[in-house]
Amino acid sequence: HAPPGTEFSGDRIQWWAFGTAQPNLAFVNATRTTHGDADRVLLEVANFSATASASAAYRITSGSNLLRSATLNLEPRARQRLILNLPAGTLAIEATLADDALAADNRVTLLPAVRKRIRVQNALEDVALRALVDKALDSTGLRSSLAAAPELILHNARATPAGTNAWGFRILTDTNNATPHTGPFIVDTAHPLARGLALDGVVWTAGTGAGTNQFGLPIVTAGNTSLLTAQTDALGREQITMHLLADRSTFTATPNWPILFWNLLTWRARETPGLVESNFRLGSEVAVRALTSSAQLTLPNGANRSLTKSAEEFVLEPETTGLHTVTAGASSWQFAVNLLAPEESDLANAKTGKWGEWEKPEETRREYASVLWLFVLGALVVMVTHLFLVTHSKGRV
Repeated sequence: HAPPGTEFSGDRIQWWAFGTAQPNLAFVNATRTTHGDADRVLLEVANFSATASASAAYRITSGSNLLRSATLNLEPRARQRLILNLPAGTLAIEATLADDALAADNRVTLLPAVRKRIRVQNALEDVALRALVDKALDSTGLRSSLAAAPELILHNARATPAGTNAWGFRILTDTNNATPHTGPFIVDTAHPLARGLALDGVVWTAGTGAGTNQFGLPIVTAGNTSLLTAQTDALGREQITMHLLADRSTFTATPNWPILFWNLLTWRARETPGLVESNFRLGSEVAVRALTSSAQLTLPNGANRSLTKSAEEFVLEPETTGLHTVTAGASSWQFAVNLLAPEESDLANAKTGKWGEWEKPEETRREYASVLWLFVLGALVVMVTHLFLVTHSKGRV
């Protein structure tokens, strides 16, 4: 296609294009997300023809099973979405369009959505508060049915819970000098725990101990009173502290309560080994957490490549579409990469041509003429030196 912008004035840069305008049908969006125990798939097909309508015949399969086959009728430059609910346990699916001008955008592979479940131990002493927390945890769908070897411990103690792998969420319920806070609340919106919290109109009551930062950096404060804090301990575990009297607050009766625990479990899940997602666009970064110091990437064509670890993750940017596998020690994870690039699939404005100048004659003359005097000076020096040597050599016997 032509260079971006109305004019291309490249300085010693040329833009070469080798395209031809053609109609093209393409997948431009594809997602697969959890929906209870099943998965939900969304596909978006675009007709990148400037003038002609098109019929898009598509097939969606899982292995040898045909899940759906139909035809879409698309107006010029139009898009249409498809939604498909998959039964629980459905493996990788593949959606295809009929062959056309560009083959790479006619095929999409989607692996099952990642379902990380966090093992939680609820050791809160207050029965009513424990029930409130359990209800919020269960509503997230991210809590494991197992509690052995917990990855998150909820407790009332001021001490840090034991276990090298367990994060702690401390809820302090001191009733001495209880103070209701109605705002304005200052929220660190960049923190993983604070995403989506809307505390306007909330009553948050806290007792003695609130207001100090002895348990870490503040995430939610009311004035100079820290209500929610977090810190990383010497073992790399996160220790979160919340000052809250639930029976004197409205915080637990608002959507903020389950949102907080959704954020908590999502944050914890991101710090466990493996992938956060299993389906990516070509060109996006893929981060894989692993306990090993080395890992290997297997490409769709079977070739292997060693990965370099950055901090706690292996970060890579796939260069090809298809199924990739990361192996780290005894563990392995698979992810799919799809093109999904509307700007690349749009061939309606493709053309062949050259823009810009590699060299401008006037600039070339100036640059090469500017060093001519150096060659002249060098030649004069050689001539004078030669004359000097010849003259003095005649007088020698």
